[in-house]
Order: sequence, then C-alpha cells, then structure tokens
Amino acid sequence: MNDIKADRYLLKSNSYMIDLESVDFITWKENEKLEGTYWAKLHIGSKEARYVCDNVDELRTLLEEWSNIKGNRIKIEDEEIVW
Repeated sequence: MNDIKADRYLLKSNSYMIDLESVDFITWKENEKLEGTYWAKLHIGSKEARYVCDNVDELRTLLEEWSNIKGNRIKIEDEEIVW
C-alpha cells in the first residue's frame, strides 16, 4: 500500500489521494493475471477510483481502515476476503 495518511486519506504515489470518508463502498477481485494481487474499486457517488493491492494483507488494511473511518472498526479474516 502506498500509504494511509492521518488515518483517513489513501495516497497513491504520483497519482492521487482519496478521502476514505467519502467512499460509499469498496469492491474487489483477485487479479487473474498476477495471483495474490487484488484490484479494488473505491466507489464515490457515481464515480470510482481503482487501486491495486499487492497482497491480501494490503487489501485487508484498506478495508479495515475504511470501516474504522465509517465508525465501526471490524476485524476481517482472509477467508472473508478470498475464497
């Protein structure tokens, strides 16, 4: 993960920064061409931002931080992210 700043902003180096508080929901899927990496879509109103997670731990961190920002810190297990 590039970085989550101030427990709120997702920074993708040399590209963009997203206020995770404005994200309505997150969808993801495993990259079929590079096993173990994940494509996440952060849905903001009618728009979306795409983010590549290098591994399941990075995806879990993103999901847990987002849930915390939304007011309900949750713990996510690997089995809940991937099958």
